[in-house]
Amino acid sequence: MNESDPKQGEREYYARKGPEGIAHALGKPFSDDHCKFNLANLAAIFHLLPAPPIRLLHLGCGVGWLSHILAQQRHEVVGVDIAPEAIAAAQHRRDEAGLSNLDYEVGDYEYFDGAESFDVVLFYDALHHAEEPAKAMACAHRALKANGALIAFEPGSGHHDSPTSQEAIERFGVHERDMPVSRIIELGEAAGFRRHLRLPHPADTLAELYHPGYSTATDQADLDRKKLDHTWQITRQVMRRNAPMEIVMLWK
Repeated sequence: MNESDPKQGEREYYARKGPEGIAHALGKPFSDDHCKFNLANLAAIFHLLPAPPIRLLHLGCGVGWLSHILAQQRHEVVGVDIAPEAIAAAQHRRDEAGLSNLDYEVGDYEYFDGAESFDVVLFYDALHHAEEPAKAMACAHRALKANGALIAFEPGSGHHDSPTSQEAIERFGVHERDMPVSRIIELGEAAGFRRHLRLPHPADTLAELYHPGYSTATDQADLDRKKLDHTWQITRQVMRRNAPMEIVMLWK
């Protein structure tokens, strides 16, 4: 990591990934090995958001694959990312699609000035890349209207030490922080958020309920037992505190 410019890795990430890496990111969720994971999360976001149109700020949007989908759902979306190449790719795709309700800005989400103009702020796999997460959270709080909501999907404990994260740190000089829900809540309360709601991770919940193991059942009774077991596992996920993966909403 460049100590004189600790954000250089984030700023140059997509330039170093090159055209192939950018094309892969633009093709999400279907281009990615975590397609099922992202599709489940996307469905949860659709359910959590108010009916369109709302004004939504997507901080750390990357190439805008998620911003683009949310704009297609008729929301008024602003995507912000520190990487110029990512925003250029996002703008090109937006222009090709003719989405007039989607804006992008090259910017540092620790300093973005939203001036209480958004109904929802979204961090999707982005807050853990912040140099100073407290500043990013304070920025999100300032950008929200009164009673506006923040939605955060972030990796939990152990993310920093995973092989994938260590490779990204070594190759690109990016930040890969642990960002459990408890830390997000702590940051949110310090920034001024008044209340929060922890929710089980949608991808984990769907994977438990719609399980390929059903096909190995030997008879109807075995199927019923398997369904009961998976339903119980979901109940445990819903009730569990400090699960490895959760999502969180916070309200201003």
